[in-house]
Amino acid sequence: MDNYHLYTLLVGVGNYREMELSNLPAYRADLDLIGGAISDGLKSPGDHIRFLAGPDDNGTVRTRDFARAFAGFRSLLTAEDTFIFYFSGHGIDQSLIFSDGQIELQSVINITERLPARNKLVILDCCHAGAFKTKGARRLDFEEAAADFAGHGIAVMASTSADGAARLDRDGRHSLFTGALAAAMTTNRTVRKGLVDLHDIIAQTRRLVEIWNRQNPGKEQTPVFRTSLGGTIYFPVEEYKPYEQMTFRADYEKYAIDRVEPRSSMQEKRLCAFVILKGQYAKTEIARISAEIAENIKYAQIYAGEKSEARFKGKPASVVWCYFGYDQTDMAGHLHAMYSVWAAPSVRVRYFRKDRHAELVDGIYIRENPDYFLLKGKQHPGLSREDFILQNRKFLSLFVNMAGQFITDLEAVGNKELSMEEMQEKYWGWIRQVRAGYIDLTDLDIPPDDLHDWADEILNLAGCILDVSVLLEGERDTGQVGERERFLITDAIRKYNESLMNVVRLEKDIDF
Repeated sequence: MDNYHLYTLLVGVGNYREMELSNLPAYRADLDLIGGAISDGLKSPGDHIRFLAGPDDNGTVRTRDFARAFAGFRSLLTAEDTFIFYFSGHGIDQSLIFSDGQIELQSVINITERLPARNKLVILDCCHAGAFKTKGARRLDFEEAAADFAGHGIAVMASTSADGAARLDRDGRHSLFTGALAAAMTTNRTVRKGLVDLHDIIAQTRRLVEIWNRQNPGKEQTPVFRTSLGGTIYFPVEEYKPYEQMTFRADYEKYAIDRVEPRSSMQEKRLCAFVILKGQYAKTEIARISAEIAENIKYAQIYAGEKSEARFKGKPASVVWCYFGYDQTDMAGHLHAMYSVWAAPSVRVRYFRKDRHAELVDGIYIRENPDYFLLKGKQHPGLSREDFILQNRKFLSLFVNMAGQFITDLEAVGNKELSMEEMQEKYWGWIRQVRAGYIDLTDLDIPPDDLHDWADEILNLAGCILDVSVLLEGERDTGQVGERERFLITDAIRKYNESLMNVVRLEKDIDF
């Protein structure tokens, strides 16, 4: 596949005779490496990548050449695009050095930020590359649509710190940082649902450079990453075809099947039916209905896909759960008056459990929900639709902005500008604020039927940040944030970014 929304300008400067600086013969290898990685790893079409390396690739790149190339993208890019700018050359005095002059590094970042693309990534492989600033965490206003925030902004990755030197690899053929970054974009990348996350690329690049640092004492290099993105940048690199859930609905005299979902394990096929009852029935009738549903759906294929086909095609379900409610609001709110279990004789011992609210009726296990009518009485929304949306948007804004603040400082830890101990000390108040906000969010009113999924995803997003707050407290005995906690914090942030994109997806189908 090709990512037609990805455009790139790659600049390699190697000829510095006019500036009386040492030439950099590795510029050509750097451009080949990063160009190949963006083409093969990030799936950019070849005609979307522009190389700027002077006449006949001789490494002579003048400031006016750069300005013209940059101006060409200003009219080419659209609000749906991603733009990457890469520079390999000398960096001195907070400036990028060209063959005939220099341009202030910060001004290059600023003009990149003003390009009309949805998001921008600046990659700098030169000495003192970390001498730049970004605007910090982008904030989400509660009146702003999530789609106008997520994935918007600029990220900058530099090969080394503001006072550090950029080094060549062991054989001197190309820059160390560019080699690590190219590997992170291709052979060492992580693909989830057809997408590569920019933060995964950054993390893998840092790991590869850290290996170099351990093997080459005295020649250490510290990549620097700063961002003012809302969330992250996702690069589509593979065709992704999720298992399609096949619609299974049926309407009968006494009940209607709202939907059927798979609950299969590796060993057995299991199905779950959500059923709206059209009246109050005795348990013997519930047992009869359950057996009828199991017979009707146990051969159903709920997910279409190779994995499902290969494992369970043509095989009956071993277990069928039926969750019963009395209207569509029960279905949307996951409120059930009772559930039943039909199970094949060979597995019943695992699913028929003793419970004072459950009994076995005609071979069907039925468990009542003793709190159903109490909860049903609280199921009617007390807020207007407009007020419910407003409250949820305020909480979404709260947690997104707290996440952005934390992620910005966590990147400073990766840049070795801040320690985890300093993070803990700085974020004690933040931890309390996250927990208080999460409790308040869980106390919100019942959502209207069509907003359940959206409200649940906002709660899930807040839960990811709640997980971060718990992990930031450190190990139970020592209070230190060890490798386990760091890994789990990173994973929670990854899940937060995915949840943010889910909110964007769900908002497309909501009439606000």
